[in-house]
Amino acid sequence: MIRSTAAGAWLIIGFLALSSCSLIPAKEAPRDEAGTISKEVSADAFSIRLGDCLNDPGEGELDRVPVVPCEKPHSLEVFHEFTIDLEKFPDTVEAMDELTETSCMNAFSTFVGVAYDDSELDFTVMQPTKESWADGDKIVQCLIGDPSGATTTGSLKGSNA
Repeated sequence: MIRSTAAGAWLIIGFLALSSCSLIPAKEAPRDEAGTISKEVSADAFSIRLGDCLNDPGEGELDRVPVVPCEKPHSLEVFHEFTIDLEKFPDTVEAMDELTETSCMNAFSTFVGVAYDDSELDFTVMQPTKESWADGDKIVQCLIGDPSGATTTGSLKGSNA
């Protein structure tokens, strides 16, 4: 499972959605020959990659997320990902949030083209839970979108928004 948290003024359209209690197994994100998402499905959260687009998966522990081809309207884009280089899971949720949000914020201005504080965009984070960490999950994904929940088409890279 991956824990999704919000940063800054992100408006969360929140359901505690997509929990592991689902009866239908999650699918791998469908990809074309170039490796990009090829159709809209509810995909395994662990199959999400840098550059993928999705709609708001909600907040909480996630095992599936609604992926969509980036050329179609979507609310979020994976703009940065990194691996946490620590031996043990951070001691508190706050420590994990600070670690992940700092890295995402540092990558934000390079991706968008303007500083986070000057941008109309915001980001949210998909990060390991204590349980997924124990299974070897140390990957964090930073997702960018409009804090109002408005959709966009294409990438926000270099948008200067």
